[in-house]
Amino acid sequence: MGRVSVAGWLHAAAAAAMAIMPAMACAAPSPPRTAGPAGGSPVESDLPKAQGHLRRAREALKASCEMLGKCDRHAVDGYYLACEEAWNAAWTAPECRDLLIDAADAYADGLAGLLESTRRHGRMGCEGLRIGPAGRQIVVPFRPQALPVDATGIASVEPQAQPDDRRLSRRHLRDGFGLPVVVRVANRSTPENPRDFAAARQSLAATAVLRFAVPGAENRLEKFVGPAALDHAPAVLDLANPVEIAAVHIGSANPHLAADLSAPLLDVLDGTPRSNVIGFLQPFTGGATTPHLEMLEPHQPGRVPVVFIHGLASDEGTWFDMLNELRTWPEFHRRYEPWVFHYPTGAAFLQSSASLRRQLQDAVRQCDPEGRDPAMRNLVLVGHSMGGLHAKMQVVQSSDHLWNAVATVPFEQVRLRPEFRRLVRPFYFFEPLPFVNRVVCIATPHRGSLIASLGIGRLASLTVRPPPQLKAVHDEVVRTNPGAFRPEFERRVPTTIDILQPDSRTLGALRELRPPCWVTMHSVVGVGHASLTGGRDDCVVSEESAHTDGAVSEVCVPATHTKVHHHPQTIAELRRILTQHLIETGLAR
Repeated sequence: MGRVSVAGWLHAAAAAAMAIMPAMACAAPSPPRTAGPAGGSPVESDLPKAQGHLRRAREALKASCEMLGKCDRHAVDGYYLACEEAWNAAWTAPECRDLLIDAADAYADGLAGLLESTRRHGRMGCEGLRIGPAGRQIVVPFRPQALPVDATGIASVEPQAQPDDRRLSRRHLRDGFGLPVVVRVANRSTPENPRDFAAARQSLAATAVLRFAVPGAENRLEKFVGPAALDHAPAVLDLANPVEIAAVHIGSANPHLAADLSAPLLDVLDGTPRSNVIGFLQPFTGGATTPHLEMLEPHQPGRVPVVFIHGLASDEGTWFDMLNELRTWPEFHRRYEPWVFHYPTGAAFLQSSASLRRQLQDAVRQCDPEGRDPAMRNLVLVGHSMGGLHAKMQVVQSSDHLWNAVATVPFEQVRLRPEFRRLVRPFYFFEPLPFVNRVVCIATPHRGSLIASLGIGRLASLTVRPPPQLKAVHDEVVRTNPGAFRPEFERRVPTTIDILQPDSRTLGALRELRPPCWVTMHSVVGVGHASLTGGRDDCVVSEESAHTDGAVSEVCVPATHTKVHHHPQTIAELRRILTQHLIETGLAR
């Protein structure tokens, strides 16, 4: 099994025994080697020594917690010492299971305190942690292991457990050695990670492992200095990807690496406001009003973007429960990367689709300017509800079908100012994106929803405030071209709810458009409710409306509209589709 090399300044003995083991080589760590007699019990003389290390770790931990509460800067040194003593305890008697468990607990507590105290006292920077008094200070460097950033790309390391969020149905944890943390990515732009499309907060799952040299080489001081009676031993702080890394070597022990795979999603959700009814009805009054494509993680060449598009009166947070489950699948980490599209759902449908089309083109161009990455030529779009309609809009050729749905005269014959003509044309005339070749529609109302036609739907449609610029264009073009537009367009800018009415001309035109031969369509239908007419629906979209014409697969899921994309059957189906995608595109390897 290959191992990640240790820093050159650690001597050869440490390099032979302290390493992080890649998870791709094996599903679980190898059993620990036996350092004592046959039978696996520790050498008798080692156990008392290990217990002494553990006792000192607990003493240092207790003293440091008291100092942290008093904002005493010496807490940094005390926590560092607690980590070292706990590490030494595990190293000295690695075959004693109970001691190893106790040492791992003390080690994790000490490391959490160390990261918190260094941050409070300004001892954490991009270069690492600064430990010790001014005259004898050492730097413990960050060493990202199998993460998509180097040390300079780390904005902060968050040691505190993120609060649970109801948008995630469960939390994926793994017991083991080390401290699960969140690594927040620095706000910078590189050719591989263009800041134009980076989410406001990009967070990565990592496990912190503070690695020391072989115990016994410390230079103990004659006089107690702060909480530590010795010069600080050098160390490095590994920040390991717990999906790619299985275990850590401590001497002859190979304990599993601890993990919290849900932590980065919870960290992002903590900084993401929820959508609400006001945000839908007044999409351009405060908050995020501009449609924007976001990369939840730094882009990595060779990974296929999966673009998740939310539905009406929703936001990108609706996908995090599905992402939380997909992240437990190692193949998703290695082959795919999640992008999300956020848009004010009360805004004009065609405008948002045009914005998504333009941003996808820009993102692919920036991430792969020379067109050499096959992963960037095989994007997957996943849309829930109205998001499925937006996804379909990226893979069809409009010709003049959408324009004819709102106008009675050709586009070129309409009197428009040149700047307005340039603005409006992309809404109605476009080609399929050549780099998107798979679309998954989940509970998508291809034939509309009766709710949009009922009183509550019509009231909501009348309440939505259109963007000022689009309203100005609409009013001027209708005024200067009398009789050129259909009555429903002449009255006002069509809202998303207008589009979703079963008799909508625009929706009917979109339904007739077919993707090209290189695009594969899939459909997931919610059937968790029996309608009054005897059919099945998801309380919002009927089974017939959610049927995707031309889909190569269709799965019916017993769930309601807002829950269908959270359902285990839907997640299993998407996992199957993504596995198939790798095979059919030749990207599986």
